[in-house]
Amino acid sequence: MNNLLDSYKPLFLSASKQIEFWLFSTLVSLIVVNLTLVWRLSQDLDEIAIQILSWGIVLLLLYRQKGKLQLDSDPTATALGLSLIVWTLIKSAIAKRYGDILFLLIPFLSVLGLGLIASGFKGLKQYWQPLLMASILGIPIQFVHAGIDTLEKVIPINLFTAQFAHSMLWYLGFNVAQQGIYISSPEGVVRVGQGCAGLPQIFLLLRITVMFLLIFKVSRRDLWIIPPVAVAIAFVVNSVRVGILALIVANQEAFKYWHDGDGSQIFSLIAVFLLLVFCNFLTRSKNEAEEEFEEEEFAEELEEEVEKHPS
Repeated sequence: MNNLLDSYKPLFLSASKQIEFWLFSTLVSLIVVNLTLVWRLSQDLDEIAIQILSWGIVLLLLYRQKGKLQLDSDPTATALGLSLIVWTLIKSAIAKRYGDILFLLIPFLSVLGLGLIASGFKGLKQYWQPLLMASILGIPIQFVHAGIDTLEKVIPINLFTAQFAHSMLWYLGFNVAQQGIYISSPEGVVRVGQGCAGLPQIFLLLRITVMFLLIFKVSRRDLWIIPPVAVAIAFVVNSVRVGILALIVANQEAFKYWHDGDGSQIFSLIAVFLLLVFCNFLTRSKNEAEEEFEEEEFAEELEEEVEKHPS
């Protein structure tokens, strides 16, 4: 009997690999359709860039679980999963507006549907990381801006930005003054509006933080450290930008470039770079500490062996 089961084992493994392949191929197809629609409906480079990056993380997380997933669904879960996939395809075909809340649910429902088809209700916990990433995918920049506008009415972040930028310039020796959200210099006066508070950059870095935490294993301490550091980096970098704007306000061409043009994007890149440097520092420190611990452990074991078997 055992020999008979052993003879069928390769067939079961082969079938499992085929199921994984077709599910992965289906997800890639759904991703291509979704990205095409996002680009066609939004025409926003920032949005399509973050969407591509986020979908890439989803695929990476699933690829890491290749060969480890428990593929054991049931008819009810499979039927529901297929219904969700069909619904996402129909919604994709008739979508005309990017801000449609049902269209924004497509990434999450696509991953959820495939998870149900593959592993049923009990196996969904295997996909919590891709599902979390897919749920973040459904938050477009337009909705972020709407939430930012609401948050700024409650928390005067633009005032904090003006105060920080003024203090920074004053300590650097510039002749500046601040009154509320206005910063004045010999070049003129700059008003730090709500759109200059840096909340879009903060949200961008928090999105990247979630991606980093899903990809890399971090300690519980680092889990609480990285998000506040991401917020601090975004706030400080944006305040530096506001300070520069206060010094060049008289030069309209330069002001426009650093306020609305490509110059404003440079500061977002700087903030992302600094966050990645910080995250890399944390992971490197952790790896070095683990290697040092392993070396000490090996040295102790070697000493014990020498003591047991003296020459």
